[in-house]
Amino acid sequence: MKKLFFVLFICSAQFIVSQNVNIGCHFTMSSGDSCFITLDKYHIKEYEPAFKMQLKDNECNFKINLDKPSLAELSYNHQSVNLWLEPNDNLKLTIAYDSLYKAISMEGPGTVNNEFLKAFYQTFKKDYDKDAIKQSMLSTGIDVFENNLFKERKKQMNYFKNYKDKEKFSPAFTTYITNLIKYNYYFQLQAFAIINTNESKAILTVTPIPALLLEDIKPELANNDEALNCETYRQFLYYYIVYNTSKLNNYNKFTDNSISMEKKMGFTNQTIQGKANIYFIASFLNDNVAVVSPFTAKHIYELLSYNEKNGEYTKLLKQKCEQRMKAKVTEDKSTAAANPSSGGTADGVKIMGTDGKYFTFDDLKGKVVYVDFWASWCGPCRGQFPFSKELHKKFTPKQLKNLVFLYISIDKTEEIWKKAIEQNGLGENRNGLVPGDWSSDIVKYFQINSIPRYMLIDKKGNFVDLNAKRPSDPAVFDDIVNLLEK
Repeated sequence: MKKLFFVLFICSAQFIVSQNVNIGCHFTMSSGDSCFITLDKYHIKEYEPAFKMQLKDNECNFKINLDKPSLAELSYNHQSVNLWLEPNDNLKLTIAYDSLYKAISMEGPGTVNNEFLKAFYQTFKKDYDKDAIKQSMLSTGIDVFENNLFKERKKQMNYFKNYKDKEKFSPAFTTYITNLIKYNYYFQLQAFAIINTNESKAILTVTPIPALLLEDIKPELANNDEALNCETYRQFLYYYIVYNTSKLNNYNKFTDNSISMEKKMGFTNQTIQGKANIYFIASFLNDNVAVVSPFTAKHIYELLSYNEKNGEYTKLLKQKCEQRMKAKVTEDKSTAAANPSSGGTADGVKIMGTDGKYFTFDDLKGKVVYVDFWASWCGPCRGQFPFSKELHKKFTPKQLKNLVFLYISIDKTEEIWKKAIEQNGLGENRNGLVPGDWSSDIVKYFQINSIPRYMLIDKKGNFVDLNAKRPSDPAVFDDIVNLLEK
């Protein structure tokens, strides 16, 4: 019987200084095979650091940088298993067959964590199998599904609590397993509604989950940077945002990918903080950048860069997003040629002022801009004007020097627009017109499908919120002040 010996050796003294993990492997099999280790660092598979070693004389050695406890994936012969790695582990794996799934034994520090991980996944395999989960969702009602889910969670927690070596688990591993079990329940609960809806294109609305079942799902449950290394938390975060964005859209499916992304990113930015915010924006943008408009790709990439302060995710996604953004150049050339009053970028979108002269968003750089899209025929738009005037009064003269209230009308004619400005008392503000109603260039460019619509632009000219709060929402004052103070 062939045996495979796999040794992970981590030098603790070196780790403290260089944070390098040395992994030595000895095999009793013929040379020429390859072995891989992939770290779960960014939680976006295509960017994860992967280490490949060719076996030579039945041996190979890895040298991997590890700065925190992490999941890793060991791959060999088209098979893979998860390992939990922590600095200072010294783990030896012995595999008695050619398969990673059979007769694997462990020795050394880190063994107790990985023995449990192996046993847990073997015992509760179906509860974490994506195909089995989906089949269960599609074949049962929500009440039966939740009842079964609750029972399985209880079984898993009992298994975890009563495990013979639980007291020997490292603190980080204990937290990981706790999150694994907890978020597996909550992610499936919300995913039930979305997966059932997406099963058919003919289904246009999401069936809400009974409120009683969701009473424990609060924003603080979603804001958990410590759980980012756990796949079930990341799945929960995804469905938490998708489900709640659907709720804000009256449970209607989005028919436009760009609007869908803008809404989801708006909700994320208002609700999710810290590393979880940055991860989700990056992950969702990475998965969907090819199907949204170049403007939306640019806006969300800038949002990521702004939130992350040009960090790792911004650099990872730079090339992919820039490729999509460049598509706008070609598209806008034809638009600009057909209509000289329209520009090719956000800065180039031309707006006619009350003096008959055109200006662009670029002309307003250096000031915070609160944009209000409206029309004379729009009742809800007019209903917000009194709140807008009260909002204006809240700012000090010093703040107002760096703030522009920009009202952009999509009325069909200049005459109708100017009459509406007078009737609604908007003359003291910055006003603009892009004639054409729903066929106007600015509506197409920003993909506006309803008004009133509000946006916030920072002093650098960045569109920081394409779906800003209405003047009637007291929280918009703080949003504007925050931009003024930056």
